[in-house]
Amino acid sequence: MSLTDLKKSMDGGGKKRKFTVDEFISDADNYAKGAPEIVSGVNYNELNLTQAVLATKQYVKQKNENDAKSSKENQPFRHATFTLSEEAIAQLQDLAIDTKLAKSHILRILIDELCNKDQQAKLHKLLGSKID
Repeated sequence: MSLTDLKKSMDGGGKKRKFTVDEFISDADNYAKGAPEIVSGVNYNELNLTQAVLATKQYVKQKNENDAKSSKENQPFRHATFTLSEEAIAQLQDLAIDTKLAKSHILRILIDELCNKDQQAKLHKLLGSKID
């Protein structure tokens, strides 16, 4: 479709149905399924360029927001960055090799174990550590 296709037709084409950008975007799914409700009665030549651009931008924005939301919901883990000593990294690497588990999995197991102990045992373990 070119920009000239979006110009108003010269013959007037009869009465135009008014609809909002939201209605137009909602009908896009119906159009894709082959059962449009709004678009079927609309002459594409009667859409002005502004309506088409706004509808497209809003559709893309909503799709990106929905994609981002579903992407977050489908990922049970989140990336984290923290600092470890070279010795701790080497020890973690050795554990990963010995257990054949991912390093992040090992850390999740250790965190879970530490959080499941009673409060005094946690404090004793943390305060009694000689690791910097």
